[in-house]
Amino acid sequence: MKKKLALYLVSAVLLLATHSCGVDEKENAVLSPYAVLHSFKIGNIRSEYPSFTSAGEDTLVAKTIAGSSFPFTINQMSGEVFNVDSLPYATNLDKLVIKTSLSGYAKLYVDSLDSYEFFSETDSLDFSYPRKMRVTSADGNYVRDYTVTVNVHRVDPNLMVWDDYEAPEVSSPSRAVEFNGAMCIFGNVGGQLSVAMSSLAGEPEWSVQSLDELPSAVNLSTVHSFNGSLFVVAGDGLYRSADAVNWELAYAADGLLAIVAASDESGEMLVATADKLLSTIDGASFTAVGDVPAGFPLYGVSIASYTLSHNSNFVRYMLVGYTTAAMDKAPVVWSKLSTEKGWSKFDNEGNPFPCPALEGLSVVRYDNFLYAMGGDFKSFYISRDNGITWKEPEDFYQRLPKALIGMKQPFVVTVDSNNVMWMVTAGSKPAVWKGILNRLGFAK
Repeated sequence: MKKKLALYLVSAVLLLATHSCGVDEKENAVLSPYAVLHSFKIGNIRSEYPSFTSAGEDTLVAKTIAGSSFPFTINQMSGEVFNVDSLPYATNLDKLVIKTSLSGYAKLYVDSLDSYEFFSETDSLDFSYPRKMRVTSADGNYVRDYTVTVNVHRVDPNLMVWDDYEAPEVSSPSRAVEFNGAMCIFGNVGGQLSVAMSSLAGEPEWSVQSLDELPSAVNLSTVHSFNGSLFVVAGDGLYRSADAVNWELAYAADGLLAIVAASDESGEMLVATADKLLSTIDGASFTAVGDVPAGFPLYGVSIASYTLSHNSNFVRYMLVGYTTAAMDKAPVVWSKLSTEKGWSKFDNEGNPFPCPALEGLSVVRYDNFLYAMGGDFKSFYISRDNGITWKEPEDFYQRLPKALIGMKQPFVVTVDSNNVMWMVTAGSKPAVWKGILNRLGFAK
């Protein structure tokens, strides 16, 4: 009996102690002098954003934006609250529900005209402009002000925007390539082999110079940059230039047809005759590395090379072109890794989306994918699987210039180091078009 009584007394003492401690803690919390905003979150947002129908007409598409995908940063020194990753374009910010955590039993107020009103998290707020919020300590003696800015993309990041400019005096553009910080357009001016050069930024201002040292049999469509020089295939071999104007014979070899790879990442350039593949690391000495495979593209060739996303030590070569000089058959796609000896052809048998047989077909790598264009400029054809399948974009955001759609005319295309796609068209309406996906031009 004494033992039970002792246990009862101990339990009673502990209960009273716990109750007393809880009261003290609550009183301390109520009287807390702290006024701090510890976290700020937004709820899900139902919004509408502009899009296009399959007929190319404007429309609105409803979309739910997950607020949890956009964390907010709180700078306690400056009192700034903001999201580093902007919300998607056209997100409606006029009715946002927020969730906050404050120090102790502090209270939150929001600006309303020239005063502050108590804020309940069951209410929604208009964050289409920066809002001031005030945290008041539980004892009422301390306040801390914050400015909340909800960032949203002001332009559609996936929209490709084009500007057109006056074309250089090159009547038959054969090749466009960036070199030494300038855009170089190779072609013909009044029967003379020429190059037009302009800086990359802003509106192009072209300087045209003749290429007197190149033989008339040169194939200007084969100009490529490698190892700090430009190279081009001519009738009697391979020519090199350090400035795009002055050229010299780098390697004498009759029968060269195409440059089929030129990669600064791997440090190798490959050129092809009708039956042999030759490799060089300096553009001066060449070594035969194998026979040209049957069905290999040697005409109207577009090449690309890039490191693998998961291993920068490996370079993928992509090759798109034709097997005949007439370019009258379907284009073929070949590929190899820098560590492989042989090339692989992509078999189109059973492929519902092969590389399109477009007149004047040109392929460039843009936004980490392969873009094919030509014909009547109806659309891009994009390969997102390294050349296996080619599809028109379904969202109608990655578009060619509207002024070109339906027009068949000679053109050249390239992508510069600023993520700008350049298209130079000839024919009845010569022009220089510069296009970029908005998000590729955003400041980092």
